[in-house]
Amino acid sequence: MEYKINQDETLFFEKFLILVMVLFFGFTSLRFGMVGIGEVILLFFCVSQILRQESILISLQDHIFSVFWILFLYMVTLGFIINSIFDISLQSVSFDYKAYIVILFLCFTFESTFKKRSSLNLNGLLRFIFFGGLIVVGILYLFYVQGIYQIFGYYLTYGGAEIFSPFANDYHQFAYFLSPLPFVGLYIIKNENRYGKKFIAALGIVLYISAGIATSSNTLVSSWVNTTLLFFILMIWGKLKRQYKSTNLILLFVCFVLLALLFSYEGIIAIVKQFFEDSSNGEHRILLWINALKAWKYSPIVGLGPGSYTGNVVFGGYEAHNTFLQILTQGGILAALAYLVFIFRLIKVTRLNLYILCATVTLIMYGFGINDLRRTVLWFYFILFYFLCMNTEKEKAQRGA
Repeated sequence: MEYKINQDETLFFEKFLILVMVLFFGFTSLRFGMVGIGEVILLFFCVSQILRQESILISLQDHIFSVFWILFLYMVTLGFIINSIFDISLQSVSFDYKAYIVILFLCFTFESTFKKRSSLNLNGLLRFIFFGGLIVVGILYLFYVQGIYQIFGYYLTYGGAEIFSPFANDYHQFAYFLSPLPFVGLYIIKNENRYGKKFIAALGIVLYISAGIATSSNTLVSSWVNTTLLFFILMIWGKLKRQYKSTNLILLFVCFVLLALLFSYEGIIAIVKQFFEDSSNGEHRILLWINALKAWKYSPIVGLGPGSYTGNVVFGGYEAHNTFLQILTQGGILAALAYLVFIFRLIKVTRLNLYILCATVTLIMYGFGINDLRRTVLWFYFILFYFLCMNTEKEKAQRGA
């Protein structure tokens, strides 16, 4: 009994540290240079994990995230060498390298930790992040709606505007924390037996969406809208496949979806237009993407290395505002193919749970309009969702055997 109490206390402390870490990843204005409380906690977990291991082994099966980052770092280094030899467009690379190495250590640390955890434990961690984040975000959002834009000299808004961005120099950092949580809330509601918790989770969904809209991130809103459409389509399709075998009913459903899209095309066009034309630096995304592709052509196989190679003109010093294109310009077609394989594997594993799949897709779609390679909270979510679904299926298979 004493052992179980100590174990529960240890797990609670670990969950609390992880929640603080994930929140402070987004609180970028509270950092000292590149280092903040989130990075310090990550270092603690990383060192603890390394000390617990007798040997450090990385395999594709257990460390798909770490393997991707090792390959990506190798490829962008080749790109940097090509860029240097031919003097294409040399830029400072230290910032990207530091960020990428931090994310590599994050991936190795939590892959090594989560692969050993039960699905029940990981589910508890996800719930802790949802409800714990609800308390913190709820308090900060309450200050914001009351017109209190500073706490102890630190701003709750972005750039002097009425944009909700608590303690963050970049509101996307905070928005990434929020992005999957509405679907996590639906996941909790589906699996929760207590009506009180269901009600709190429903309120949490409303709060997270309200806070997300207050960030003014059209990329976040677009990813939510598109993923919600996907959620309903997959949910109805799944019910049809389970309950009816009639091809006619499935064709009727497809026709209904097409008609719905036809009659709501003006609203969809407005959302798409806003997504493509707006960006955080005022440039047009289409122009950024075109110039990113032009930059990529200078070194199509291994890219140009770390840096920002687009803008109003080629090599204008702006990021591509698209994760795939950022990978393409930095690591070339080889890195882009590695990323696509990684995303395919991530979706293949998380598709086993509709709610977690949609939480994952929301994060992926966010990357269509912004570069998310350096978003530590995004990679933490990816790892948690991946192992939650994978370990659930492993346990089902073991029970079946």
